[in-house]
Amino acid sequence: MNREANLGRRLAVYGSGFIFLALLQLMLSLDSSYPTPDFLLLFPLLAALWTPGYDSFILGLAAGFIRDYAAGRGYGPGMLLGMVLCLCGNALARVGWKNYAVRGSLLIAGATVVQALTMAVFAWLVPLDQSSSTFSTAIRIALSQVPLQLLANVGGALLVSGYFWLCFFHKADRRGGAGFDNEDKGGGS
Repeated sequence: MNREANLGRRLAVYGSGFIFLALLQLMLSLDSSYPTPDFLLLFPLLAALWTPGYDSFILGLAAGFIRDYAAGRGYGPGMLLGMVLCLCGNALARVGWKNYAVRGSLLIAGATVVQALTMAVFAWLVPLDQSSSTFSTAIRIALSQVPLQLLANVGGALLVSGYFWLCFFHKADRRGGAGFDNEDKGGGS
């Protein structure tokens, strides 16, 4: 929602946050028996809603590569899925906090379900282990994990949004008021 952040500031915020959250997700995924937020999904999606342009497209590509590489797939569906979901996030981006909350929650819920189903389909098509299962079993298992993953992703989205708010906050001028862009006060679409 900070539409006027310069390139250097965006690179510093996105670069440091992305590296930290990617390392945190990889460490949490090694020995976790409970669902953890998927920061490699959330960070690019929320960046798509936060600033204009193709920052999130590049972040989605990088996040997908890290996800695929960590899973041992090299180049794979995570990169494509990350880029497409971030382009959808760019299409949903509007000005204003009400729009950010509504569109962000819809984007996170939809992206969590789409990612779970897409990865289940690819895991069924190209299994990494010797077990074979039916398509309906793979989809059922993926959908059974969605509610807890969605809850974890909502918590992670609040953390990432707080990080963006702290990094892109600027003091309001005498005429401004809210501490963010003056365009946030309009109705926005």
